[in-house]
Amino acid sequence: MLVDAAWMVDHLDDPSVVLLEVDDRPALNHRGHLPGAQLLDWARDLQDPVRRDLPTPEAIASLWRRVGVRATSTVVFYGDLHNWLAAYGCWLFRAYGLADVRLLDGGRGSWIAQALPLTTRPPDPADEGPVPVPRLDPTVRATRAQVVDAARHGALLDVRTPQEYVGEWLTEPEYPGEAAHRPGHIPAARNLPWDAMITPDGLVRPEDELESLFAGAGVTRDRPLVLYCRVGERSAHTWLLLHDLLGYRNATNYEGSWTERGSMTGMPIQLGPDPGHLPDLAGPTPW
Repeated sequence: MLVDAAWMVDHLDDPSVVLLEVDDRPALNHRGHLPGAQLLDWARDLQDPVRRDLPTPEAIASLWRRVGVRATSTVVFYGDLHNWLAAYGCWLFRAYGLADVRLLDGGRGSWIAQALPLTTRPPDPADEGPVPVPRLDPTVRATRAQVVDAARHGALLDVRTPQEYVGEWLTEPEYPGEAAHRPGHIPAARNLPWDAMITPDGLVRPEDELESLFAGAGVTRDRPLVLYCRVGERSAHTWLLLHDLLGYRNATNYEGSWTERGSMTGMPIQLGPDPGHLPDLAGPTPW
């Protein structure tokens, strides 16, 4: 699921490769992007335009047609912020059944640091052709019920910053518009910040180091595993590492994440560094 810069250089002119950029700061793309890369907008292309939800299958099919995705395509995502939003794009396309979706290790930052080619030339329009039928795979997307099950019987991993986890921050200061109504974390969730899994230069850590990090957070292959962050993008990055790179097929991404959980009436919330536990309540529960 990861490709390195050398692989990408060798495949820049490969017609079977669809190269997509997703940035927190889309203006970066216009200053220079990988040759042939098409820019996707996080809000317009990868979210439903009305409700907080995934795009519909029809919207995904339209997007795939626009960028030239075919059944035999290899789709490669990259972006800024060490691939936060690009990883979400990977997860979304995988959730809709696309088999060969990859992430450029290190994203924009690593590519530029290696002085590899950029261009301001717009990509050529995609060729006409048949588009795969998007079918949502429920096994990669966590429901609210699965969050509770993981909290009680499996592993719940909060990959936000420690400040968000303990309740010091509602959200990272750069994203005030994505804050929940209350700070804290889901009871029973352990904190493993997503950026612990990358090196200082933005590359994914070796597999043995990742395995050690996840083992220390109580992650196993035989129990339900749900990942969350603020809006599902950082946890999508961790999901790719667990599910695709390391083979944890029990991993799911809760893209509602803390902006949903921390804004729901009656929801149990844990403050401080202790993971805590979900209370046992008789009768119907608010979650």
